[in-house]
Amino acid sequence: MATLVDLQNAIAKLLNVSGVPAALMLNSATRERAFEAYVLALLVRAVQDAGGTVVMRGIKSGANPRPIIFRGGPGLLGSMAQDFAFAQCKLGSEEFELHLDVQYEGSSGAIHEVDVSIYEREAADRVRQAPNIFAKTNKLHGAVECKFYDSHLGTALGRTFVGLVDDCGALQLKAFSTNAFSQGLAKYFSPKKRPDRFFRLSPLSAAEETKFVSFASVILSKWAGVA
Repeated sequence: MATLVDLQNAIAKLLNVSGVPAALMLNSATRERAFEAYVLALLVRAVQDAGGTVVMRGIKSGANPRPIIFRGGPGLLGSMAQDFAFAQCKLGSEEFELHLDVQYEGSSGAIHEVDVSIYEREAADRVRQAPNIFAKTNKLHGAVECKFYDSHLGTALGRTFVGLVDDCGALQLKAFSTNAFSQGLAKYFSPKKRPDRFFRLSPLSAAEETKFVSFASVILSKWAGVA
């Protein structure tokens, strides 16, 4: 099973930064939070593999922040509490951002934490002008649930994520990712309309990494019209 160091090193490699922790700062230095940042970094690679461009930005400092600071818990997209980092992406006709641990207001008015999210760039710019409001899910294009577990995964985790997705409108990409495996969750996510699921995702498994990155690259390419 991947250690915290394994995850940190994978994030640094995928984001093309050197020196951990000098160039990378996880506010919560746990495997659970590091796994979320690792999945975001895999999406960065997916955008690049699809022919897109990615620039890491700090909400205060701008392009190429040092260190790259990731939240240690859920927060507002426009929060200026620290120089929180996000990935600014352009792929085909689409401009969007990848964010970690952001709270969104769903169509029902309920507030949801999305571990890794894909959000429209123009909408994000507007949110940053009023940093104390919740970003709306009508401009949310993707959501990835990230679960790092040493123990058994219950199907309740799947039901919770499906409920979140249902309240977020039409998402281009929706996926449940975990380092573990659960036969029950595999069956739960098997219907076509449910989110895609990725088990045993880890920097120690090149095959599972490739599977996730390829999936995301194809989905994003089709959405952006470059497939």
